Amino acid sequence: MNAKHARSETAVPALTLFVTGDAPRSRRARANLADALKAMGQESVTRREVDLLAHPEQTVTYSVFATPALLRTSPTGEMSVLYGDLSEQDKLRHFLADIEPASG
Repeated sequence: MNAKHARSETAVPALTLFVTGDAPRSRRARANLADALKAMGQESVTRREVDLLAHPEQTVTYSVFATPALLRTSPTGEMSVLYGDLSEQDKLRHFLADIEPASG
């Protein structure tokens, strides 16, 4: 196994979407994020989803105080959060502007 392959296996997701089950705002956030990434040609960005109904302890771990919330983690470990259903397309595109796609 080469170093590049090992690094991608343990990579921190660039995006983490925090949702509350199948609530309407959570569904819209999922769809809006997927649409924005597709429009930007960034479908390969490493991402994950955390349902805070199933894992409420993650609110403390990540200091998330409302859902939906999109957490962005840079390669240097810096984090920023965008709250809401991600329907403000300009704001979402700006938030995702220089996101790194997954290395493969």
